[in-house]
Amino acid sequence: MNKYLKLYDLIGFKICWVLCAFCSIWNQPYLGPLATTFFIIMHLYFVRFKSRDIKIVLIAILCGLLLDTSFSKLGLISYQGGIFAHYGLSPLWILSMWAGFSLSMMYTLESIKDKYIISSFLGLIGGPLSYSAGVGIGSITIHTTFAYVVLGFAWAIVVPVLFKYSNTYEI
Repeated sequence: MNKYLKLYDLIGFKICWVLCAFCSIWNQPYLGPLATTFFIIMHLYFVRFKSRDIKIVLIAILCGLLLDTSFSKLGLISYQGGIFAHYGLSPLWILSMWAGFSLSMMYTLESIKDKYIISSFLGLIGGPLSYSAGVGIGSITIHTTFAYVVLGFAWAIVVPVLFKYSNTYEI
């Protein structure tokens, strides 16, 4: 089952990511979060509702709320779609991406769960690339080149911290 769960998490997260990003510009900003909620519930069903997975999803959402709201309030990034974006808060669709990423991270990237330098490098490169893809879609606007540097460093810290936290709840 573990092999199939990794595949489910990888494909499920990618589908949810795309839905969240595109639906934010299609005036359907809640469709992506609904799909992500279904993805997460199915994942939790497959793992028999592991408390570790629920905790990591909640921690990831909190990280997303704090970081992406900060990015918005600092004028580094603007988000499209959803009522929260109008108030400078992280929109629901990006928080959904954080939740989906946390599950994919724990299972699909399981081989680097104890390799904090590698996971930091993954965050440093992968974080800004993901936001850059959002720029290409039109779901976010990044206002300065410096914003990519801030994103990279933030994600370089967050990814290993999420791994470290998930490792403390290892069964």
